[in-house]
Amino acid sequence: MIDGYPKSFKPSPFSEKSRKKRASERRRRMFVGWPLAILSAIAFVLILVTLVAYMPQFYIERITVSGLRLVAHEEVEALIDKKTGEHFIGGVGGGLIQYLTLRYGNMEKKIEETLPLVRSAKVQFHFPSEIRVAIVEKTEILAVRVSGGFALLDSGLNVIRIAGERDFDIPVLEGIRIQSTPEINEKIVVDDESQLLAAINITASLIEHDLSNNDREGISLMREVRQLRQVSEHIFYVFIPLSQGGEIRVKLEDNRSLQDSLKVLSYLLGEGDLKNRGSGELDLTGQSVFFRPDAS
Repeated sequence: MIDGYPKSFKPSPFSEKSRKKRASERRRRMFVGWPLAILSAIAFVLILVTLVAYMPQFYIERITVSGLRLVAHEEVEALIDKKTGEHFIGGVGGGLIQYLTLRYGNMEKKIEETLPLVRSAKVQFHFPSEIRVAIVEKTEILAVRVSGGFALLDSGLNVIRIAGERDFDIPVLEGIRIQSTPEINEKIVVDDESQLLAAINITASLIEHDLSNNDREGISLMREVRQLRQVSEHIFYVFIPLSQGGEIRVKLEDNRSLQDSLKVLSYLLGEGDLKNRGSGELDLTGQSVFFRPDAS
């Protein structure tokens, strides 16, 4: 007998005393387990840091640059602070996203601020041993003839660059008056800004036509049209030079039927053999198509 109870007697596990005993045992196990968990975490971090610090895959072997069209590779390379043989970690950061994705935020900012043709830059470490620089250049959507060459504009009418000669494949807007000398990264100042916006809309329509021309029944109009000139609020002439000399002047109206008119133009330049008819004016503003050859 123990305390008046037979030896086979066991206290109820649901008694207050039993519950306190179990709670005490759980706390003891938790207290004993915490140091081991902390030590394991510290050991894991140390191993990870050691691997990152000493593994050759975390040292830079190559720097690749992509997305360049107008910007010189050397210009971008000169703004990259990292060199081959260096550990990748130096320079990573600039913000939480940059830290988490191993990007070099300060380098990205420097490239974007230094090179006026760059819209955005992404400089990122890629395992193993590579830094990738992805450049997105600004899109030239309109060219304007200025003193000494051409001003290339983006959709916001900002000057991307000044070209001394024609090294681009977009139409040139003729007959517009410039109020002051165009400056890089500044909005161009003209007498009538609506002319620029209307010309951009025509150019965008030409691009839209070419992108939707999947059946290849026509030809690329952006390769053919060299100049634009606005004659009224919605009426434009586009100029297509001929290899034998002269040009075809195409009269277009900027309305809901513009894409249909461009399809007709594309067909006439291709299967319609319009170019072999020589210089003249093609009127696509009415219900019917009319071509008037120039006087010989």
